[in-house]
Amino acid sequence: MLPPRARANRRRQGVALVMTLGAIAVIGALVAGVLLSSLLERRAAMDQMLRSRALDAAELGLASTIAPAAWNAAWSSTTARGTITLRAFALDAPDAVDTVRVTKLSARALLVVSDARVGLSPLAFARRRVSTIVVLDSALRPVPARAHTWLELTR
Repeated sequence: MLPPRARANRRRQGVALVMTLGAIAVIGALVAGVLLSSLLERRAAMDQMLRSRALDAAELGLASTIAPAAWNAAWSSTTARGTITLRAFALDAPDAVDTVRVTKLSARALLVVSDARVGLSPLAFARRRVSTIVVLDSALRPVPARAHTWLELTR
């Protein structure tokens, strides 16, 4: 049988082992938390970048459509109400698609809606839609865009 002093030393050695394993577990949990947090931050930053690119693409399509040089006179002179045209814009990025729909509301008012989608993956994409009302002047030309603002419609 061991003397009482030897038994006490043996118990202390067991406590040190348990304390060491507990410290390693706490450090591991902290490392896992930091990794998860950084992964979520990276994903949020990528989503924000995609949303920003989609909004830029939608605004570009809208501004390009209502620019006086790009405006089609047939859109102004048609008497039919409803969707007049649906245009697809070629963008520089291979993962970006932009479509613009021009709808005749009245004799002198048209609605122009630009819908952009950026990202190839179904899990990592963003879609933005902006629109504006175009008012025609007496010569059936669109009023310059600075007189009107457009609205972002989120998904």
